Amino acid sequence: MSMLEYAQSYAEVISQVTGIDIEIMDSDMVRVAGTGVYAAEVGASLVNAGEIYKEVLRTHETVLVESPRSHAICARCPQRETCPELFTLATPIVADDSLLGVIGLVCFTEADRSRVMRSLESYTAFISFLADALAHKVGVQTRLSQTTQLLDVMLKAVDVPGQGITLFGYDGTLLYSNHAAREIFHIAPGDIFSLSFIGHSGSTLYGMEEFEVFLPGAREKDKPLTVLGRMVDMHHGKGTATLFTFELPARLALLAGELTSTASGAGFDTLIGASGAMQKLKENALQVADSRSTVLITGESGTGKELLARAIHQASSRRDKPFIAINCGGIPDTLLESELFGYVSGAFTGASNKGRMGKFELAEGGVIFLDEISAMPLYLQVKLLRVLQERVIVRLGSNRPVHVDVRVIAASNENLEQCIARNSFREDLYYRLNVIPLDIPPLRERSADVPILADYFLDKYCALFRKPKPRLRGSVVRFLEQYAWPGNVRELEHTIEYAVNLMPDTGVLGLENLPAKLLESGRGTSRTGAAPAETRRAAPVREVRSPGIEPLAVLEERAIREAIRHYGDTTAGKKQAAEALGLSLATLYRKMASFSN
Repeated sequence: MSMLEYAQSYAEVISQVTGIDIEIMDSDMVRVAGTGVYAAEVGASLVNAGEIYKEVLRTHETVLVESPRSHAICARCPQRETCPELFTLATPIVADDSLLGVIGLVCFTEADRSRVMRSLESYTAFISFLADALAHKVGVQTRLSQTTQLLDVMLKAVDVPGQGITLFGYDGTLLYSNHAAREIFHIAPGDIFSLSFIGHSGSTLYGMEEFEVFLPGAREKDKPLTVLGRMVDMHHGKGTATLFTFELPARLALLAGELTSTASGAGFDTLIGASGAMQKLKENALQVADSRSTVLITGESGTGKELLARAIHQASSRRDKPFIAINCGGIPDTLLESELFGYVSGAFTGASNKGRMGKFELAEGGVIFLDEISAMPLYLQVKLLRVLQERVIVRLGSNRPVHVDVRVIAASNENLEQCIARNSFREDLYYRLNVIPLDIPPLRERSADVPILADYFLDKYCALFRKPKPRLRGSVVRFLEQYAWPGNVRELEHTIEYAVNLMPDTGVLGLENLPAKLLESGRGTSRTGAAPAETRRAAPVREVRSPGIEPLAVLEERAIREAIRHYGDTTAGKKQAAEALGLSLATLYRKMASFSN
């Protein structure tokens, strides 16, 4: 392949990956190579236009024109008023003292223009080196090696992280691979790697096709590497070159995690709480984080089971691999199997004709989090049991086993032993899941964590809503500590979010700023004792008080009466009392009216 053909190929890599078009002119102003809109105009003459390229030929210098229509260089161009170009960067191709032609980089959209301007040095260096290579200033092998290295640097600089990139020639031989592709495919200098090593599997996911790649030096029995990507044929000149781009595991894991997770953040720092129960839970979870064993997380709704699962994943050696969350109770039974294990073309009515990967395959090397595991139908529990025993899945409609290396973390807010007694959950699966049991205590059993969590959520929502952080009155803190929180941390978070939204100008949050239903359900009660789930939903706080503890309303009335006695029963005295108590005068009068004589 000639150096001009290599230049055309590299230009097409840039064009396909970044969307920026590149064209090459000879000294007679004839286009000899081009991408995008210029690919079909190779051989066309620009003698009657191309004022920017004429300027490069005249000065032998690189020319940058940010706004071609309004630039003085383009004043004589007959196509000036209709020119679609928004940006042009052109550099001369010079051999010794002879001018051989021009390489130009052209943008047609503001987005492309902005992208080039952000990495202008990289783009300028790239087309300048291509110009030098075409001018035969260095040997062929040196040119190809240095151009490949420069292309690596340039692609990193122009914001295409997380992609593996390979370019194959007309005969299927590898012309270029970036650092990421060479690392993933284990391509070393001298290795034979061609287009024939890559095959379509017929499945798709997230708008990308699934490919199976046989690595250099692999034995016949070795299974291929599965990647998601796109393959583009580029037609020009003597035939068809092929550009193959694929997503790297870390980037794909991030995409999958964002689409499947309902929790934010990761790491044990996201588990807020200083109580002994939470400290012990975090210690145990951290101790088993790097194990391969299955984990079963139990706890009431809203306690943060997915956050704990994510923290375990983040603390493990699998942290750079996918974390895929799936709610077994949020997907119809008829679709759950295909979501978990995938399917092949024609597996069922309505299935994609290209098939689809399942969540277990997508989580390869990482963690799959099965929330609400008790909702999984019995026939699927059998299949999950086989996966846990044999580490093998079979796509729906297929008979080909696929080996998977995935750690399973399951979670349930139901008592699975009771589910077993009702014959709605398999006992053998329970013991397979319950290898490492972790139970998150409900918020009512760790009241010491309530003020810490409240303060954390105040910071979060004040920053989100751009409001100054308020002060919580003591009565509010005491109420929050005494409330039973049937919705646990999630309910507390929503309560603080509500209060910040309705925060008064005084910068002080009082009981009147909390949700009315919360106040009604918590009036005159405490958290002592734990009720069955059904009872807790009907009456969030049990009416049991320890000796010496008085209802909040009694304490509030006593404080108000004491303040009135101190400052006086006059209007001025009541104003002073209200200010000392952190109340508005209207609120003070309303509360006094509710007191019995």
